[in-house]
Amino acid sequence: MTLPTQALQQIYLFKDLDADTLAVVAQAASTAVIDAGQDVCREGQPADGMYLIRTGSVHVTKDSGDADVVMLGSGSHFGELALVDDSPRSATVTAAERCELIKVDAAQLRESLARNPVSAAAFYRAVARSIARRLRVTTDDLAFARQLALSQRRGD
Repeated sequence: MTLPTQALQQIYLFKDLDADTLAVVAQAASTAVIDAGQDVCREGQPADGMYLIRTGSVHVTKDSGDADVVMLGSGSHFGELALVDDSPRSATVTAAERCELIKVDAAQLRESLARNPVSAAAFYRAVARSIARRLRVTTDDLAFARQLALSQRRGD
């Protein structure tokens, strides 16, 4: 059964995608329910797809949970780098509460997008915009952290 495209439209990443592109993505999508405290994916594991949070929230951590990265809620997504490169997962994602997730299988999506170049362009543009937004936030956070560390060293 193919996931209804309406479910995908609720995810911020896909808000500007047309119905044809959403249909291509839906072909590679499936749903899963994850209980609170359960890992969705672990840092260092092979990345086989991205996840869309339909309901609930997740914690994203680095280094076995020692460093909180961010908390994501309904309408958010994670794991999109799996669609861009073949590197292992860069963080661990754990359900903060019971979540309904949509998993988009990377191999299946790549195959479908290869047959639909217009949809591929639209999809990858949406992913690139999302990655660019996150990079800008990360750059701002890094600049703030460096400034704070410098101030603490000086005794400000």
